[in-house]
Amino acid sequence: MQIISWNVASIRARLPLLLRLLAEKQPDIVFLQEIKATEETFPFEAVKSAGYFAYIHGQKGFNGVAVLSKKSLEVVQTNCAEEENTQARFIATRFQKTLFVCVYAPNGAPPMNNPADNSRLLYKLSWYKGLKQTLEGYFNQGFSVVLGGDFNVIESDEDVYDPDVFRFGPLMVPPVRKAFQQITNLPFINTIKAFPYQKPLYSYWDFQMLAFQRNCGILLDFIFIPNAWHKNLIQSGVYREYRKSEKPSDHAPVYCLLNDSSDS
Repeated sequence: MQIISWNVASIRARLPLLLRLLAEKQPDIVFLQEIKATEETFPFEAVKSAGYFAYIHGQKGFNGVAVLSKKSLEVVQTNCAEEENTQARFIATRFQKTLFVCVYAPNGAPPMNNPADNSRLLYKLSWYKGLKQTLEGYFNQGFSVVLGGDFNVIESDEDVYDPDVFRFGPLMVPPVRKAFQQITNLPFINTIKAFPYQKPLYSYWDFQMLAFQRNCGILLDFIFIPNAWHKNLIQSGVYREYRKSEKPSDHAPVYCLLNDSSDS
């Protein structure tokens, strides 16, 4: 079983690259963030032709999340507690007793014309609180939960090329790190950090200042699996080659592989 999570930064702009990913990697589940599409504009037919069902919580021009699956799923929820209905950042789908949850966390940066405005940061913290409550509810109901997405947090200093650049920004301030830690404290395994890698390991590189070429990156994207699946986890990592492709997203897909004996 392979699970992939990828911030595509526009599904229509990245459709050829997505179809290539589906053909080359044949994942079972794909979490997509920042699809920037609605039900009317999402390329359902192209995804179906590639062999996948698609389930989306979309928004025109901004945000938006999707779950692609080789198996038919049921959508159970399209917003978490505390989430504004105007921001499409959450979708939960179900197969039997397993929930596949895709999230796109708020960035939290202030408006460029008003750097003193912290309302977006406060919303980010509120959103994380709601995510925790929602996930706890799923666990309390006896579900296995697989969670993937762009979490817009720098969890540790080794997850960014220069932590001092971001120390006081919305990806790294202590309240954001604490909010993310509350997610990681749930009965999950963070697959992207489950193996000893040659550091650094990044999933995002800005388009400016030759960031990718200089490997000035950040690790923002993760896939979590239930603790009970840990023994079945055999590999995880980042597909950097898709960041090198023509017309890439600024994120590369992250992935994990599990053997066939998992409960999924």
